[in-house]
Amino acid sequence: MKIYFDSLRKFYYIVRMKTQISSTNYLYDLLIKKQHTSEIIRAQIITIKEETKEKVVKEPLKAFVVRFKGQVIDTSFEKTLKIISKHLFVKSNIDTINTFKEQGYVEATMTATQTETESLIHYLMKPRVVLHYKKGIEKGASNFLIIDETEQGQTDNCAPDYLHRNYITGAESCEKYTGRLGDYLVLNGLPLTSEKIGRELRFNKIETKNKVFTTTGLKEIYVNLYFISLILKLDLEQHYLKLRIFHFQESDIKAVEEKIDALGFFADIYNLIASKDNPLLFNKDLSLDLIRLEHIIENDNWTAIPAYAGYIYSASNRLNDQFKLLEEYSLFLTYANCIEKFIVRLTKKFMKYKPDIRSEQENLTANYHELKKLQTISKHETLQNDYQELLNSFGKLLAYLDFLMIRDTNTSASGEQKTIHLAEKPVKKFGAFLKKCIESVFPITIDISTKPTFRQDQVSEPEKGDIQQLIGKFNANLEKLSKLRTLSGKDAFLEARMSVPQLTSLSHILDELKELMRNIERRKDVQDPLKAIFAKSNKFETLYNDISALVIRENVQDQEFLHGLLAEVQRLLFNKPLKKNAYKKIINTVQSIEDFIVSKGTSVKTTNSSSHAFMSELHQNPVLKNLTDIKTGLKNIMETETLTRRVDSFKNDAEFFSYSAKELDGFLAEIEKFHEELKDTCYYQNLSAFEVIENRLDNLINAVKDIDHRISSYTRDKDKKISKEPDVNIDYLKSSQLFKKNLEKAILILQNQIAQTEAFMHDIENNLYRHSFIHSGVATSVLFDQITYLLSNIDVRLIDLTQSMEDMFKESVSTIFHYQVGEVFKEPQKEEVEDLMKEVDKRAVVREYKNDKI
Repeated sequence: MKIYFDSLRKFYYIVRMKTQISSTNYLYDLLIKKQHTSEIIRAQIITIKEETKEKVVKEPLKAFVVRFKGQVIDTSFEKTLKIISKHLFVKSNIDTINTFKEQGYVEATMTATQTETESLIHYLMKPRVVLHYKKGIEKGASNFLIIDETEQGQTDNCAPDYLHRNYITGAESCEKYTGRLGDYLVLNGLPLTSEKIGRELRFNKIETKNKVFTTTGLKEIYVNLYFISLILKLDLEQHYLKLRIFHFQESDIKAVEEKIDALGFFADIYNLIASKDNPLLFNKDLSLDLIRLEHIIENDNWTAIPAYAGYIYSASNRLNDQFKLLEEYSLFLTYANCIEKFIVRLTKKFMKYKPDIRSEQENLTANYHELKKLQTISKHETLQNDYQELLNSFGKLLAYLDFLMIRDTNTSASGEQKTIHLAEKPVKKFGAFLKKCIESVFPITIDISTKPTFRQDQVSEPEKGDIQQLIGKFNANLEKLSKLRTLSGKDAFLEARMSVPQLTSLSHILDELKELMRNIERRKDVQDPLKAIFAKSNKFETLYNDISALVIRENVQDQEFLHGLLAEVQRLLFNKPLKKNAYKKIINTVQSIEDFIVSKGTSVKTTNSSSHAFMSELHQNPVLKNLTDIKTGLKNIMETETLTRRVDSFKNDAEFFSYSAKELDGFLAEIEKFHEELKDTCYYQNLSAFEVIENRLDNLINAVKDIDHRISSYTRDKDKKISKEPDVNIDYLKSSQLFKKNLEKAILILQNQIAQTEAFMHDIENNLYRHSFIHSGVATSVLFDQITYLLSNIDVRLIDLTQSMEDMFKESVSTIFHYQVGEVFKEPQKEEVEDLMKEVDKRAVVREYKNDKI
């Protein structure tokens, strides 16, 4: 009877379970989906992973042995540990799990990051409920489910076969030592031989003579490379600020350069031949020769004249061509005058239907051949196109005239003209007879014209239109070339003829330079010849003579003083390109000249004019006015830079172009402070302090990234960023062009170097977060060679680093270069291993964790 009731009770229980499980239930659905954790558990794990993800990615993997104590025996804790760690770990992994019942703990060995290890421990300290199902579950479904304690009430409709409540009350983690032990390398508590290192790095063997990189060594390289990148970025921003200031100054700088050029020895003639205003004076090649010559003449470097012989002879030949051009153009005007007369006569004959155009055709043809002989005009840069167009239209006109002559000749030869005249005779006789009859009957007189009703020598309307069009086209081309105007509307030929004295003066100067060159080559005694050659062209001498004649006359001391000031300002201005450090000297020297003139002008006593009138007249002197304008321009340039550098920030501008000087000074102060910490943290000089140095390097990496983030927080707009090579066709004697080119070139170099440096940093960073703290010196040497090549080719003079930045740059480069291709390690011998292991065990890091809430 008892057996019967037991069987019945068991049958009832099974039916009840099947009924409960088969009903709709949240936990049952999880089992069907083969889940081992509830949604709440997974949500908790995802939250932890999101909070620690960024930190975990940057941490290295280490070997841990963790002991878990508490409700960990006979509670399915091992399986719980596997499932929770699988969901929680991003980089880490549990290698083995062992349960020690008598001691009451579970021990797990894992390769993990410290953060993930601690996250796992802290998560397991909160109680979890584990559900077990053996009966009444569908085939293929999960039979194990971890739920939160708050979900325990949902098990009424999905009763498990049995359940456990597991949690830990405490844990102890032992982190095996990894790092340097003197000259030895230790990985996860094991001293490394060359064979073990070889296996770790997937090589057969690392020979002792080879070197490796440790993670700490790479971190030192990394932080110094990052610091170099920071210096380059700061220098880049300083260059963009300089470019901003230059844009504000550019118009003033160009104006000053024009004023200085106006004081040059060839300034007057240069303004004629370098400007495209007058096509008969423009001579680009001659102006380039004079630029090259003027530079040595301005610096009174007459001994270098023989070295410039090619330019002297070239300028002389080009000047002769200029005279030949004027001569040919004068001939052209003579031909044009004759041609116009023949064209007028030709047009009249066509209008009156006169067939005889032979003489005009012959005259025009003769003039056409004369025009073709004007070789200088035909090769002139600005005239050759119009000249060729004129010849083309002239040739078409002559060809058409030739056609008309051939047609008339062919018509006469065919006898048609004779036939027409024979036909006219009977008509005339009949008309005369009829005239007599009428006059005999009627008292009237009849006048019969003798002109034929049809003229064969008459030009037809279509041909007349063609001729008019050809003549009109030719006249237009002839007028365009024979009545040349300057861009300002003046008669080009008249203006060119008025400039002949200046061209002649230049010819005399070139002849004297050629003679001087020959005297130097013959080793004749030559003493300061340029003053004599350029006595009329030296505007400073002209100004000196004007002032001397008016105010100082016989006073030798004042003459010497004034002459010295003018010589000094001449030297400063002609030292091209104009240097920034000469601005103040030029301003002060010009001011001294003005003060001298004022002091002398007030003492002038004349009967014809007052002191004020004298000063007003003297200040109208074009040379003195130029000097005053140069002084004012330089003051504006300096003031613009001062005011721009005083601006606190340009961040309120619509588009970001550069930081302010104040902001850049702030960044520089941070970098200098950071460098002081970096100097005190040097791994290669203190290998034994591996852990301390590595922690410092980690902190330094975070600090340098923070500074970098703030410098790079503003992105320059594409249209503001220099992205192409500057124009190579510049005048290297113009500071405005040279300064801008050098700035843009330096910016391009810096941007390229920063991009390369960041690429190298990215490669090193990838190595920092690998499992092993040992990295092959052989495998990394290619990268290191590229880094060395880049750093070796950074010219600090070209990018214009300040002295403090240059010193910091060199120190970081020196630190990186110290590593060459890695670090030396010592291979332990068999008799040393036991002692080494004891030392390694002493360095294991033990951490204890307690759950005070339970």
